[in-house]
Amino acid sequence: MMVKILGDVVVSPPLYQGRRLACVFPVSCRLQDGAILCLYRRGQDKHSRDGVLVLQRSGDGGGTWSEPITVHDALGQEQPESVHTGGIVQANDGSIWAMFTTVPGVSPQSYIFSQAGRQLEHTFLVSRSDDGGRTWGKAVRQVLPNTPHLRYINVRPLALPDNDLLVPIEVTMGDGRQAAMIGRYRPSQGVFTPFLPVGEDRTGRLSLGDPKLLRLGDGRILLWLWAFTQATEETVHAHVCLSADEGRTWSEPQPTTRVCQNSALLNLGGGRVILAGNVRVPPEGIRLWLSQDNARTWDSSPPVRLWDAPTQRVLGEPMPPGGEGDRDPSSGKLWESLPGFTFGAPDLVPANASASLLTYYALNEGTAEVRACRFLVG
Repeated sequence: MMVKILGDVVVSPPLYQGRRLACVFPVSCRLQDGAILCLYRRGQDKHSRDGVLVLQRSGDGGGTWSEPITVHDALGQEQPESVHTGGIVQANDGSIWAMFTTVPGVSPQSYIFSQAGRQLEHTFLVSRSDDGGRTWGKAVRQVLPNTPHLRYINVRPLALPDNDLLVPIEVTMGDGRQAAMIGRYRPSQGVFTPFLPVGEDRTGRLSLGDPKLLRLGDGRILLWLWAFTQATEETVHAHVCLSADEGRTWSEPQPTTRVCQNSALLNLGGGRVILAGNVRVPPEGIRLWLSQDNARTWDSSPPVRLWDAPTQRVLGEPMPPGGEGDRDPSSGKLWESLPGFTFGAPDLVPANASASLLTYYALNEGTAEVRACRFLVG
């Protein structure tokens, strides 16, 4: 696979009211008119209790970006709430939907994935825009039938032909395992259907999370999942589920041949699918793989290094043979390591008819910023 880098730019402004703030967890969406929205969380740090949800627009395929637009800021309420993570999608009728979770803006010392952090109330909200993401209605609290207390969304839902939205979430099960559930949001009614457990390892050995959806060329829907062992927190082969009936039923999770953490996929057409995944086996970074057969198998050629953590830049070069280290340093302490991750949350959308756009976050001088990389796949 040959990749040509067209540009890599910073999306988020370096300063907000004179302060450097962490801009993280971007999720992007290409609109029907070709504009691109990049939604992300802004706060003192990645998991602080002062998170607000903002987005920026691009009208030129991700080369330049508007000033930030606030989607949800509940810090000034009588009982402040902090945005955790969110996702964004445009329905077939043109309406745009932001979905996100919030937690009370208290106990700033309680890491969100610590035992104390997991006890905080998690609220799921939905907000709508009818003008291309420029303005947003008041966020509405939602009931997610069949879901446990802890549920997160950091992904673009999938717009369905009937105008429903297929929404994957990550949940924490009663025994502490991570799993994925999927429900439908009905814009016409403003409600969610009951969620189905889809990405769950029934043996109890694996946690499956960060669910990502992709419409394949044959019409089926693929669900991609980061997998790690529950006992040792070691990242293993990513898993997939498939649906041939618009997400009503799904196959059991099956392992792939790729080992990566949070990932994103993009259908290039003609059976070609690209996968951008976080890899924390040295040299750490975001790597790109290619499938020629609708994600059934992946090319045996070396993956292309996009964001390269050691050099803090996009390379666009294949991995050298034998150039990979032995072990992910976060294995065995995954949850503890998350605050220290220096890059992540890759997402992929078409930049235009020929190029692709990767959005992600990376540290710059100790503060996380959202970036956008345009590239061509040869």
